[in-house]
Amino acid sequence: MKKFKFKPSFLTLLKAGIIQTNSPLYVGSIVDPTSINQILTQVVRNGASVSGSQVFATSAAASATLTNLGSNNIYQFTNGSAVTITLDSAYNIVNSLPMPLAQGQTFLFQIQATGATTIATPTLTDSTVTLSGTTSVVAAGQRYYQGTLTQATTTVGQQFTTGTTFTSLTQVGSTNLFTVVLGTNAITPTVGNLIYLSVSSGTLPSGWYPITKVNSATSIVIATGAGTVWTATAATVGTSTVAPTTVSPLITITGLYANATTTITV
Repeated sequence: MKKFKFKPSFLTLLKAGIIQTNSPLYVGSIVDPTSINQILTQVVRNGASVSGSQVFATSAAASATLTNLGSNNIYQFTNGSAVTITLDSAYNIVNSLPMPLAQGQTFLFQIQATGATTIATPTLTDSTVTLSGTTSVVAAGQRYYQGTLTQATTTVGQQFTTGTTFTSLTQVGSTNLFTVVLGTNAITPTVGNLIYLSVSSGTLPSGWYPITKVNSATSIVIATGAGTVWTATAATVGTSTVAPTTVSPLITITGLYANATTTITV
């Protein structure tokens, strides 16, 4: 009897977990050409160069907000005194991660402090990022971090008290986060769930939005598309607890270890 050897196809190799891509789509038994083009584009975008893929950035500022963490970044701070670091919302951080997003996806980055510069435990923009372990940096030290995507998307619509009304929408600072004030709700929302807003007056598109912070049962923060100061003066709060698959990321940032015996210099 003739023995057949299994030969993995090109698309099978792509899905071996080496590079993150969508699964190929088939029309019958034939791979859809558009699907192949999408996968090849993702391979080019997410594949690491043989020369390495670290991104180095230096700053003398006394404070900074870090968003781009998914390209094996090295951040060096040279202020000479205490520096305050803020980690951006997970909704913005995921833009620097390989797509498509996947729960359990990890990424690495480093923070260096030269001379007398010290960096305390980072502050957080909202509640979608959780810190784990020691995340501060001593003077002339360097710390390595790992980020883990604990939630990428969700279909869970937040349950609210019957009759919950929309009161207002206010931008948080100059970010793409907005505080939504509700009326009558008595159920404490959950970060990572979704809220549906049907906007009848204002520029905010009607749709599902991820909840990124809970101030109270009647005050939550949502994430929106960046670059626009959205408005909403009249809207209806959706009642469905089942939503279409929507990006609503949660990330844990873990301080892995530090190098504090070698002086970091410029």
